[in-house]
Amino acid sequence: MPDLVAGLGPYLPLLLEGARTTLLLFVLTLPIGFLIALPFAFARNARNRALRGLGHGFVLFFRGAPLLVVLFLVYYGLPQVPGIRQSVLWFLLRDPFTVAVIALSLNSAGFQTHIIAGALRNVPANEVEAARAAGFSRPQVFRFIVAPHAVRLGIRSFGNEAVFVLKGTAVVSFITVRDLMGAANQVYFRTFELVPPLVFAALVYLAAVFAVSRFVRLVEWHATPQLRRAR
Repeated sequence: MPDLVAGLGPYLPLLLEGARTTLLLFVLTLPIGFLIALPFAFARNARNRALRGLGHGFVLFFRGAPLLVVLFLVYYGLPQVPGIRQSVLWFLLRDPFTVAVIALSLNSAGFQTHIIAGALRNVPANEVEAARAAGFSRPQVFRFIVAPHAVRLGIRSFGNEAVFVLKGTAVVSFITVRDLMGAANQVYFRTFELVPPLVFAALVYLAAVFAVSRFVRLVEWHATPQLRRAR
């Protein structure tokens, strides 16, 4: 490791700036994806057939389409739609970083919709019925019964999705966003040394994935009384 850092010495600021961009993309994508996913998750579990179809179609497209395709569609495709360049949307779409956040969030929202909808469907029906029989209102049932159960049921899958989002940020260098992989490629083009910048990038990704996994386990431990009692 010291030899690796020494060899990359002049380019460490560039690589660290790329790492910061990658982490910023990750931090923005997960909550934005969650906000997009939430209404589609409720739609997917709705009794109305049209709403269920809308939720299913959203999941089918954004889980099925490769992330790179979604990224290119937003970056190259949307500006070709008539009127986009003259609308307020162009303020967002002309910035590659913003486009990267939008594409990553939409892709993540497809997976998060599936996770949230599944967690909500698997909340024990008898506990919901018992809460209603005890006089709980619908918001109270959701807050005290449904939401805590759904968090416990979906936290591990959400952790996996967080890891996928983190690693998926590597594609944004294709639209000129200088993330960690983009910075590693720039170091390679300047030095013609391929291994050191890629090893550095791999170590940063590994450390970030480890931190995310530990955080998810901590949340699961606090959200699940059975785990605390087992300790």
